[in-house]
Amino acid sequence: MNATNLKSKSNAEIREYFQGKSLKDLDVSELAFIHLNINLGNQRLSDTTIYSSLYDLMQTSQASFNNVRTKAYTPLLSCFAMLDQLGGAYRSTIKPTKYTTGIKIALDTFGTYTKDEIEKLYSLRNGLYHDGSLTNIDKRNKHHVIFRLAPESSTTFIHPKQEWNGVYCDSLTEFITKINPKKFKFDLEKIISNCNEELKNGTLEISIKDPLEFFYKFLFSSQNSTNTNTNQPVL
Repeated sequence: MNATNLKSKSNAEIREYFQGKSLKDLDVSELAFIHLNINLGNQRLSDTTIYSSLYDLMQTSQASFNNVRTKAYTPLLSCFAMLDQLGGAYRSTIKPTKYTTGIKIALDTFGTYTKDEIEKLYSLRNGLYHDGSLTNIDKRNKHHVIFRLAPESSTTFIHPKQEWNGVYCDSLTEFITKINPKKFKFDLEKIISNCNEELKNGTLEISIKDPLEFFYKFLFSSQNSTNTNTNQPVL
């Protein structure tokens, strides 16, 4: 059954449908249905239980806000990892994009960011991943950024008074872009929801055609036991 046929079914009917299937029976759209379910995070089949890495990343982002040692970088790193997954796995047939990088594809296709914000977020991602820094010199596209966290901000972004030219000087205050990590995570939840809706509506194009490739990239499994509470994902 294609995932579009699950749109009109109740949660109980969806659960019953999947419990009658084994892993080898699922097509890539059904695997995507499980992957994008960040509310449940797993789906029991007849022979195994499937766990979504997207759900795990979202939970990691959420939990990290509660610990002073993880609330700064971990939410951002988790969100960028989710964007990498979404942009690498999915496209939209109703909203084409010119971007070729996973994060930019996800932000442009399923989000509401401006072109400038997309470029800034990608530059921030590169700074974090490559240098563990909120500052990045973008040598290719010249989107140089200095980010600082603004957890009390009412918006995802507070844009700088002036865009930074990449030159360091005594004071860079007017060039700082501020980001609220919690708002950014909320944006990610909406992006995933939009992606999920397109899957159910039949407008989502899944870039990975092979179910096995999709499974091994984004999902984990655990053999079912008589005690369902003992199931743990195989990493």
